[in-house]
Amino acid sequence: MLAAMARYAEKYISGLPNFLCELTTEQYRSGVRHLRWKRGDTLTAQLAFSNGQEKSILKAVNDKPLKASSPRRHRPLTTSGEFGSILADAFADSSNARFRWNRWDTIQGKRVAVFDYAIDKEHSFLRLSRSDLASAIVPYHGSVYGDPDSGAIYRVSNEATEIPADIKIVSITTTVDYVETTIGAGRYLLPSHATVFDNRGFDLVRNELYFRSYRKFEAESSIKFESNESEDTSH
Repeated sequence: MLAAMARYAEKYISGLPNFLCELTTEQYRSGVRHLRWKRGDTLTAQLAFSNGQEKSILKAVNDKPLKASSPRRHRPLTTSGEFGSILADAFADSSNARFRWNRWDTIQGKRVAVFDYAIDKEHSFLRLSRSDLASAIVPYHGSVYGDPDSGAIYRVSNEATEIPADIKIVSITTTVDYVETTIGAGRYLLPSHATVFDNRGFDLVRNELYFRSYRKFEAESSIKFESNESEDTSH
């Protein structure tokens, strides 16, 4: 079963078409002592996946379209990698991940096999950064939930807890759920929802990401990518 999942992960990124989708990120914060989530901004972005790379452009904040003159907004937590690298890195030969059986589970009515994995710092691809002040490659662990026959993966998670103090994060956890989605004439397992949970010791940050409106990225499509500053990034 694990070998089938590894074959699936190896071919996953190269098997995806170029596409566009809408990414909605709902931001929440809470104190550590009393878990009371306070809703923050809702960000709407256009995300493009082209030739194995994902890029996004922020289009609106709280349903208000951004203009060229809009000030750069502070975002407490930004991530990337939900479209394949979080999955591919877990199974990459260079990651030297250690896998062990966990249990059987059910996702979307399907029986899936759950394996846990761990990747040490020496082989990790997970980089955390705090703006341009500090960054570090960190070890991490997580779980994969795959079809026992085809190896198709319906959920993947990772968690990092051994983080240098200057990053100012105690732990960060990411979980991505994939569902069958039609793009053009094909059907693909693509992210539908992801949760990123960031413990900073003094407060908690949670992002709920929703991926919608998938459509083919035609050759004649035009999209301009611009870099976005962020405080913390993962993957």
